Amino acid sequence: MKRPIPIILSILSAAGILFLTLRPSGEEFHRWSFYLTSGDDALAGLLQNLILFIPLGAALTLAGVRPFRVVAIGALLSFSVEFAQQYIPGRDPSLGDIVCNTISTALGVLLVVAAPIWLWAPPRRSVWQARVTALVAVLVWYGTGVMLRQAFPPLPYHVVMTPQIPHFGYYEGGAVLKVTPGVRSLEVRAVAAPYPPGRTSPLIAVLDRNDERVLLLSVAGPDLTLRYDMPALRWTLEQLDLRLRGAMKSVAPRDTFIAATWHDSTNICLRVNATERCHLGYTIGDGWKLIFYPQGRPPWTLDLINTLWMVGCVIGVGFWAARGTGDSREWLAMGVVVFFVTALIDYRSLLNNVVVPLILYLSGLGFLVLTHFIGRTTYGAKSWLEIGPINFQPAQLAVISTLLLLSWLLANTENWTGFWPTVGRIMSCGAIIAPPWRQHARTCVRPAS
Repeated sequence: MKRPIPIILSILSAAGILFLTLRPSGEEFHRWSFYLTSGDDALAGLLQNLILFIPLGAALTLAGVRPFRVVAIGALLSFSVEFAQQYIPGRDPSLGDIVCNTISTALGVLLVVAAPIWLWAPPRRSVWQARVTALVAVLVWYGTGVMLRQAFPPLPYHVVMTPQIPHFGYYEGGAVLKVTPGVRSLEVRAVAAPYPPGRTSPLIAVLDRNDERVLLLSVAGPDLTLRYDMPALRWTLEQLDLRLRGAMKSVAPRDTFIAATWHDSTNICLRVNATERCHLGYTIGDGWKLIFYPQGRPPWTLDLINTLWMVGCVIGVGFWAARGTGDSREWLAMGVVVFFVTALIDYRSLLNNVVVPLILYLSGLGFLVLTHFIGRTTYGAKSWLEIGPINFQPAQLAVISTLLLLSWLLANTENWTGFWPTVGRIMSCGAIIAPPWRQHARTCVRPAS
């Protein structure tokens, strides 16, 4: 008997595949490719094709269709899509896509068929699966940071104005009048095009000695965008951009405008005339964009997918930790929740003023003092504090709060140059570190026997 919900999910999966693969994405028609994957985003395309048909394979299997028939349906649908793509501008029909989509359908079938083994694992194995999933999540997040880190190829560089680059638009009707490079900054004086470009259209491209792109400052509809060289390009993943949204709305056609970008070690800024925004950058929630980057989507859509990506990275940890044995269930699940919440906090916002770091620092110091009087002695050291059902070591809070206050101090005294200002910074750091260190030493010394 066929189940209605899986059938509906199968229809939605097929509709999503057709929506994503049959839309025009350019102006040129392409011939068949017989490679498994190719192009500047070869790895990203391979991962897209291996993921795209998984929901369809899983839904059809849940609907009661036999596994071999599900795989055949996936292969037939993929062939139909690739055959149609040869008549759609900007699409690349490929035999490799058919192979990958068929494998993707089979993976969806395998997820359902093998669910009793991996999903409903016994308690002891669930604990290990939770740990492995947590490790994979951390590696994915770390890899996201590595792939999105700005790279600087060897000098010299040269600038090309309104370049024509494959897979990008051309800033037709506009003109770049002057480019002013500076120390970690770049300013462009240009004439606006008669209409906003539908595709990302570079104003300037900064190229290295091998004509590889180091930086692109572009206009995409009403937005100013910035792309820079990053390891993701060498891994043939998608290249993300930073956007100053709506910056070009105030610029009338044929008007002269100033577009600029500058950065320091932790801060990237974009500006169009008087519209300016700093603290642009990426987060670990942007990892999915390395596989598929939908340009020009509303910010709320991207934020929603970022959240779902983060949830997907950690939901397995909490699920299998809850099925585990002993205390590991509670602590592992709690650790995942705390890590997920803190990962969404922009640490820079804590350093905008001294209030938050100072409150945390004084709280940590107060808990250390409190531990000296009412703390619990364990193995001869009075280092634990009990507040109702919660037991914790105040020293851990003191470490975090001290680092935050030190970070605020160093970030806001970076202009203190010279001998005596440097001595002042060192003494200030010592004054912050000494109280919690001394109090922690008093509470953790073993009493004489």
